[in-house]
Amino acid sequence: MKHPVGRTRNGIPVYVDLIRSQAAARISQRPSLLGLIEKALSEITASDSEIRIEYDMGHAIGYNFVVETTDEDSIMYAQLLRDNIYTRFVKNGKPLATRYLTILLQRDDQNNDAYELRDTWIGRIRPPRPGSDNETTASKSYWANHAFVLDNQSLQARTVTKVCPY
Repeated sequence: MKHPVGRTRNGIPVYVDLIRSQAAARISQRPSLLGLIEKALSEITASDSEIRIEYDMGHAIGYNFVVETTDEDSIMYAQLLRDNIYTRFVKNGKPLATRYLTILLQRDDQNNDAYELRDTWIGRIRPPRPGSDNETTASKSYWANHAFVLDNQSLQARTVTKVCPY
């Protein structure tokens, strides 16, 4: 189901698939993201086929649950429910207030005059997790020093390990 999100500064419409996209899961947990995304889009001029944006909203908008880690932190790895990629977690971490919103857009294959919102989150831009289809050269080094704060995520119990799987 395509849901209009807003328009870029140069008038290109942006929509989100509220059923199958990564963004859909985050928006369902926090519907106010739609308003933040719309505001950010109105300030962004889009032209590339893929766009990764870290937008400073100018005030605190929530908490970033990906934090920098040290050797003293208690780290574990696990696969989230319905995910086959390992995620790095910090047990004793605290989410940090942030003013940044990250937005990932991709030009629509069927309609070159529109963008699809692929993913979004509150916090700074970060590379994909190691082992994912869109892993980059920066993924392993970034995730060696950063982790998601372990909160109430649904983990696959059989995948929990303290040994780095990548």
